[in-house]
Amino acid sequence: MGKAMNSRTVHCLIHLDDELRKEYNLSLGHYIGIDICREEGSKYDCTPDDAIIFAFTGMGGDHFAFDTKNGSIEDLDTAPILFIQPMMFDNPVKLVAHHIRDLFSIFLTLKEFYILERFDWYQKESDMLEDIEKYYKKNIFSREREIQFISERLQERLNIAPVPNVFKYITEMNGGCTL
Repeated sequence: MGKAMNSRTVHCLIHLDDELRKEYNLSLGHYIGIDICREEGSKYDCTPDDAIIFAFTGMGGDHFAFDTKNGSIEDLDTAPILFIQPMMFDNPVKLVAHHIRDLFSIFLTLKEFYILERFDWYQKESDMLEDIEKYYKKNIFSREREIQFISERLQERLNIAPVPNVFKYITEMNGGCTL
């Protein structure tokens, strides 16, 4: 097994995935839009050498990875989270969360991981809110029951809560500027 399996959170997500498949014949990825790797995922040229991939979106090679800071972070549950998009040639690697549990807390707030790819477009919180309204709200609304169902399970299993202000969280994490 790869290093990604050394994450307690990844283990918990895999266990949840197994339960969902058994009980509902649907994967965790069906509900949240990313598939958790059971072994470390294959890297792309733009994936940092020390990153450990733990999830794929299924779109254009986009993936999430732990940033091990040149191997200095051994407890992957404390490692910063990168969103890597090989087709975004000008800026394929984005820092999106302090650690994996925060990434899922962000999901609880945004209800869609792909909003994270657009953070470098937002100059202020109102830009983010307008973008969500224009491009994401209809899809989120159409999946509202499924999102509520999985959000409750994520909160329960990971002992997390929604991030109160995602724009502020990501802006401060990235040194006071958007991605």
